Amino acid sequence: MYNKQLSKEVFDQLTNGKVINKTILNNAGEFVENHLFNEVMGNLNDYRQQYEMSGCDFVESPTFIFIRDLASNQEDLKTDVTMKACVLLLLIGKYITENNYRITKLTESTGGLTEADIEAIDQMDDTKEVLERSAIKNGFSSAIKSILIDRNVLLKKPSVNAYLLSDAGKAFFDEISERFQN
Repeated sequence: MYNKQLSKEVFDQLTNGKVINKTILNNAGEFVENHLFNEVMGNLNDYRQQYEMSGCDFVESPTFIFIRDLASNQEDLKTDVTMKACVLLLLIGKYITENNYRITKLTESTGGLTEADIEAIDQMDDTKEVLERSAIKNGFSSAIKSILIDRNVLLKKPSVNAYLLSDAGKAFFDEISERFQN
């Protein structure tokens, strides 16, 4: 049986364009299970039906959940927002590679993309041009917040201004990496 309070939280998150990840960061900055993800997975058929009846495509993976409009091409997961997220993650990946950081800087609770890192990415030679060609306005820092952080693709560590990839962010980053390795 679903929990009405948690169901409302799930609804608020999903209808506001956020991803619900399997894990979240606790106050100590460690990854822990997400009670909203567990709520959905424990009542998966009910949630699928609810969003299908509302005209949404309920997209689930073993580590994250989101919804999208059924009118979109279901074979093509790339919307304007996901394409912009891809561009931002590519810039982050370029920065990580060029500065000889390990990917764990983005994935381990001891790491994190800092404000100084974000500023350095913004100052890279081609960042401005890439953002302009991708129709990303207001600069890299603003785009990171509205496209990645506000949608739970990047999670903020509570005690410091540093960000880690969420479960969805890791999956998306891995997908991008695979495409460019071939």
